Amino acid sequence: MDVNSMEKYLIKIEDVLETSKVVPFSGKVAVDKDLIYDIVDEIRMNLPSELKESKKLVENKDKFLREAEKRSEAAIENANQEAEEIIQEAVIKANKMVAEHEIYKAAVEEAEIIMEEAKRDAKNIRISALNYADEMLSKAENAMKSTIESIEKNHVTAQEYYHRILDTLFENRNELRGQ
Repeated sequence: MDVNSMEKYLIKIEDVLETSKVVPFSGKVAVDKDLIYDIVDEIRMNLPSELKESKKLVENKDKFLREAEKRSEAAIENANQEAEEIIQEAVIKANKMVAEHEIYKAAVEEAEIIMEEAKRDAKNIRISALNYADEMLSKAENAMKSTIESIEKNHVTAQEYYHRILDTLFENRNELRGQ
């Protein structure tokens, strides 16, 4: 409805008021009620659709606001829930990483202990092997010395024996020759 149409309806209402009868001693007028209702109905029928829609929007604004508030609360709740889930996942991952680090650290420490024990065992085995080899060489050396001494002793005894035999042979030959 444009301004001119509105002006016409206002003029009609003024005409009704001016042509109406005055109520004595009150300053009020008696109007034709049906005539005023007809003008109001015409105004309503000629109201622009935007005005009707805005009236509906005004009537429904509380409903829209409640729905918007519910949607925003739901969005906030979803965001909070997602944030909580992300935080929980991060805590789980962090705990897992710490545990894996602790396992790795324990494994490294265990490996270091095993390496130290292996080195110590290898050193002990090497020392034992050297001691055993030294003992065996010492026994071999002593056996060789003993064998040499025995050979030398037997050699001397054999030499003496052979010298006696030689002397006996020499004496027997000399006797045979008559000397």
